[in-house]
Amino acid sequence: MTKISADKKEKKDLTFEESFERLQYVVNTLESGQASLDNSLKLYEEGISLIRKCHEHLAGARRKIELITGINANGEPITEPLKEEERSLEERSETKGR
Repeated sequence: MTKISADKKEKKDLTFEESFERLQYVVNTLESGQASLDNSLKLYEEGISLIRKCHEHLAGARRKIELITGINANGEPITEPLKEEERSLEERSETKGR
């Protein structure tokens, strides 16, 4: 597994894959028990932040998903956005807050 540099991990524009890869590194480091207490606490905090970032990426992707409800006469898919009740409470509150 490749370790993402400290400079890159602190940027807000990490992709889902970069965030997830860094999270895997953090988890593996913590599980190994080789990090000092101070470093373990920093890694734990970073891990929480990365989990949130991954969740944001997944929530954004989920909002973009359309349901295929059928096929029209031309053979093209008929789609509709996800229904409100299929979105999480967090996603719904974000939409209402805008």
